Amino acid sequence: MALRTGLTTHRRGIALIALPLAAVIGACTSCAASSPQALEAPSSSPAASTTPKASASATQKAPATQASTLPTPTVQSSAPVSSSPVQSSTPATSSTPSNTPSATTSASTLSPLASGAASGASLKAVAPAAPALPAASRKLYAAIESGNLKDVKKSLKSGADLSVQDDAGRTPLMRAVIVKNEQIAKTLLKAGADPNVKDEYQESPFLRASANGLTGALQAFIKDGANVHEVNRMGGSALTVASENGQVAAVRILLRTDINIDHVNDLGWTALHETIVLGQGTNSSVNIAQMLITNGADPRLKDRTGADAFKMARDRQQTQMLNMLVQAASNR
Repeated sequence: MALRTGLTTHRRGIALIALPLAAVIGACTSCAASSPQALEAPSSSPAASTTPKASASATQKAPATQASTLPTPTVQSSAPVSSSPVQSSTPATSSTPSNTPSATTSASTLSPLASGAASGASLKAVAPAAPALPAASRKLYAAIESGNLKDVKKSLKSGADLSVQDDAGRTPLMRAVIVKNEQIAKTLLKAGADPNVKDEYQESPFLRASANGLTGALQAFIKDGANVHEVNRMGGSALTVASENGQVAAVRILLRTDINIDHVNDLGWTALHETIVLGQGTNSSVNIAQMLITNGADPRLKDRTGADAFKMARDRQQTQMLNMLVQAASNR
């Protein structure tokens, strides 16, 4: 009786081993008849969906020596079975049709502009090429930078173009104002340079001369017909930039023109507001504010926050400025 029980148990063990192996062989046979597209998705394989969990667990418990004695089925295509030697020796892309691009291929063939950050492309802006200047103009710019008036005049005699602009849109006259050489600036102006030409930053020689306090050049520009109503990229006039930079003499010159004394820039500030906010209560800023009010500037004009000149001075604890404003307003 004990012998029979042992034989029965042994047979049941063999049956438990044979059943899942038969399922695996059947799955390999069905995979051989399936299409390449189906082989690429193991999760959709019929064998994977129909194999019972109990059979899978039994397969894991089976002795390795018994499983190795069974013949390995021959499979012509790459089946998604981990124990198959065919799959280990065949590349994964061999089952993919040649006319079907893979995800890796499509990502790598995208242009940098199309792929962007998704493909990790690093894009860099290409700087525009500097304009090719004639030799005479290059010599003129070099003479201006070095402050050599003699070479400037020599370049003008050799035909240097005064309307030429560098890579920032700056004319020779603009460069002379930037380096604060009034003598060269006047020479260029006399030769026909235009003080109203703006560069890429919307600044002109006239506006820059006002900000730099170049009174000699400023007077020459105004006399030559500079547009006193011109504004920069922030909507500030020549009076605005002169006031915010504490250029007392330049403000005095500009107030002799018909420039709008209460002009409001893009920040909502007048020249009076600018000298209070940016002047930090210095003697120059107080003098400028007094000149502005004396010439008609309205200290009660408010900016976008609702603050007038009095409040601006009070909030910044500019006692001298505030006292001057109160006294100037009472005398009007």
